Amino acid sequence: MAAVAMFDRPTKKKMGWALFNYFVLTWAPIAISGVLFVLWNLATGGDLPVVTLVVFLLVMRQFNVFTISTLFHRSYSHKQFDYHPLVEGPIRVWNWLFMGTGGRAWAILHRWHHADADTENDPHSPTKTGGSLGNITKQTFQSYQLCLRNPQDYTRFEAGLPDDTFEHFVRWLEAKGVPGLVIFRIPLVLGVLCLLPFVSLPAAVLCLPGIMGSVWFSTVIMVNGLCHTMGYRNWDNGDTSTNLFPIDLFGWGEALHHNHHHKQSRANLGHRPWEFDTGFWALWLLSKVGVVRNLRP
Repeated sequence: MAAVAMFDRPTKKKMGWALFNYFVLTWAPIAISGVLFVLWNLATGGDLPVVTLVVFLLVMRQFNVFTISTLFHRSYSHKQFDYHPLVEGPIRVWNWLFMGTGGRAWAILHRWHHADADTENDPHSPTKTGGSLGNITKQTFQSYQLCLRNPQDYTRFEAGLPDDTFEHFVRWLEAKGVPGLVIFRIPLVLGVLCLLPFVSLPAAVLCLPGIMGSVWFSTVIMVNGLCHTMGYRNWDNGDTSTNLFPIDLFGWGEALHHNHHHKQSRANLGHRPWEFDTGFWALWLLSKVGVVRNLRP
């Protein structure tokens, strides 16, 4: 894959459109929860701490995207590093609780995407025949169900992935469709949220769009959708992957998606001097205290 002589820099108009889509897709779910907090207070005379709850949702979004990005994507899918076993287990359960996916099926789906990027066999591409940014969620859901219900068809993508009782339970549950993916988890999510002193049951219910929507939009629609339709490119990869840096400065490096397609096993997704992968440097710091092992820079 030869490097192009000039970076594929988009026009200001295209980057402006990318910026608009990014903020709408990433922050809209949290904004919806914020509006619901205000409306609840107005309608009931309640005193939900709106600012505190919105800040909490922003922190939760960053933490949840980080755990999905690092464990399921960088560690499981591409073996860029290993978490300490005492940390890996709780993160697996946490990711299932707040994202609704198991690590094994998630990684199989992602490896499938890399193997067939932007072809008719791509499990989620806005550029294949019939594909669009609008139906990327539907594509992802349908392909994920195939991985769950027909694991024998995807054995070529399962090397080195966890295959224990927890993954079997998650696969059985989520193969039931929306009830297993979403409805079963809602009482558990509400229970965890209500453990926090500033989150009442009404606040927890109103937090659901912000928590569940922001992570799904950020990891599915933004990376698998926007990062194959707009942005810039450093190389001719043979696919439509793009980078959205620095638009996604808070995405833990996930929007350096084109660089990732170019070198999948490289943990540092910043390839040019001005590209900064916040996720890699967070992992580098964690490696200094033993939480992260075998980091491949």
